[in-house]
Amino acid sequence: MEPHRLLTLFLSEGRELLDRVDAELLVLERAPDSRAAIDAVFRAFHSLKGMSATVALTDTTTALHAGESVLETARTEGQLPARHVAALLSLVDAVRRALDAAEWGDVPPPALRIAASAIEALGVRAPEARGGSRARARSARVVTRATAVEGARWRVDVRIADDAAIPLARSTVVLRKLHALAPVLGVAPDDETRAEDAWDRRLTVWIGDDGSQRTLDATSIADAVRSAGEVAECHVTREVRGDVTAREPAATQTVRIPVERLDELLDVVGELVLARDRLQRHLRPTADDAGLQVLDEASKLIAQLRDAILRSRMVPLSQVFDRFPRHVRDTAQALGKEIDLVLEGRELEVDRSLLDELSDPLLHLLRNAIDHGLERPAERRAAGKPERGRLVVRAVRDGAMVAVTIADDGRGVDRAKVAAQARAHGVADAESLADDDRGLLQLLARPGLSTASTVTALSGRGVGVDAVQNRVQALGGRLELATATDTGTVITIRLPLSIAMLRTLLVRVADETYAVPLAHVHSTHLVETSPTAGSTSIAVAGERLRLVSLRAHLGLAARDDVSGHLVVIDCAGERVALQVDACLSQHEIVIKPLQRVRGSASKFSGGTILPDGVPSLILDINTLS
Repeated sequence: MEPHRLLTLFLSEGRELLDRVDAELLVLERAPDSRAAIDAVFRAFHSLKGMSATVALTDTTTALHAGESVLETARTEGQLPARHVAALLSLVDAVRRALDAAEWGDVPPPALRIAASAIEALGVRAPEARGGSRARARSARVVTRATAVEGARWRVDVRIADDAAIPLARSTVVLRKLHALAPVLGVAPDDETRAEDAWDRRLTVWIGDDGSQRTLDATSIADAVRSAGEVAECHVTREVRGDVTAREPAATQTVRIPVERLDELLDVVGELVLARDRLQRHLRPTADDAGLQVLDEASKLIAQLRDAILRSRMVPLSQVFDRFPRHVRDTAQALGKEIDLVLEGRELEVDRSLLDELSDPLLHLLRNAIDHGLERPAERRAAGKPERGRLVVRAVRDGAMVAVTIADDGRGVDRAKVAAQARAHGVADAESLADDDRGLLQLLARPGLSTASTVTALSGRGVGVDAVQNRVQALGGRLELATATDTGTVITIRLPLSIAMLRTLLVRVADETYAVPLAHVHSTHLVETSPTAGSTSIAVAGERLRLVSLRAHLGLAARDDVSGHLVVIDCAGERVALQVDACLSQHEIVIKPLQRVRGSASKFSGGTILPDGVPSLILDINTLS
């Protein structure tokens, strides 16, 4: 494998391992004698050390080796002291910075050397390797048990050289070399055994066919193995089809694909959907039965392709949620607070591009909840609350939307204080706005407004809620707030599951067609009498709703000779009757981002191309509030 590709793979896998290490170290902070957590961190450090050595990150390898020694001692003694956990967390942060530096071709940061020195200052010496014969026997049992793998065509027996500095890393390179030739179907011994110092450096790999017409022979396989370096022996034998009962459970095979390639595929399938719609529009009126059948089959295949690509972009929210425990822990310690974090809905999947955009807003809201919402232990005791605050991050599916809620059991938002700050910023009706949650959110989202009495590294500059709201609205979502004094605050982000394709209702105003996200539409109505110009409310299905004219919203002249078409929309926690000239049809659109012009009105969240080739703008529902 080329060096830069190997480094890219290591950076991706390494960061995932570091996230896992964070989670396990936080477990050990609460339960120092958790054997499962100690073993998990040890294996991760051992793998990281081997991988960093493979890509020649010497300083990182040395630092990880120091951390590995601490963990090896913890495995022997059965616990990891709190000060060792703190030192390892600092080392993890330093390794992250080192990976960032390696990605940009920079030298390792000083923090790496400082963290390694702190580890060495603990005075921990790794215990001498013992139980070697038992470990070797275990390794032998694994090889004996996995004597055949279903579908394997070649068995490769390898012995890593005795003078190899890091045999686990060398075995990893061997596996990658073999995987480049054909699928790796089985490996013995397993990763955990190969991480043991007592491993006898023997490795057995079963590979299958590569699926091409290329002829694979023993010589080419052996050459690939030896090209990994530090290989003492390599024997390749043709494998007879194995017995399913004799093999280890097969691991799920995955392929890492750069996000940019998925973006390209989505762009292509989006254009394909538009081409399909135009083709149907032009051919369906004149096509015979055979032609209509072909059109329908092609349409179904394109829809399946679109859905498959969208599914391939879906990733679990755990990739963002799993970063929160460490962030909450560090922030709480800096503020002298004690917090229990609960994560729910980690398995919910969303579009990858949405996940990337969601991380920073959620971290902003978490920081606000910890800094402004949750009290210190003494204050909570005085209020009759448990000393430890409770912070819940919950994700749920809400139709075509995902709702991510951050709830705390803190002091709640001080409405009077927010109103006073807003009035100082020139908001005349600050008190009335602060009386209800929706108005309170508007005040909190004003740029520059902050209730913090002092400026700190965490707060006080009036940047936070406004940045979150702007980001969420740009993604076609909305922000909601509910708060009660001495009870807590709940803030919710609602976003579409995908920000690439969208189901919409097409409406017409003044000879222009606009797209309204269908997830916000509650119902449509044709009223006999059109609302008069200047009306602010209207009765719809027995309910009095606020009336918004889309003509007026867009700055167009009012007309009395248009039909009374109303679209009832869920907007920022209330239902609004949107008056349009006509409701046309429902349509699935491909979202095209808009370039924002400084000073322009941001009434639209994106654009699209309709089946007739005419461009259309997507209405930003949040601007109707």
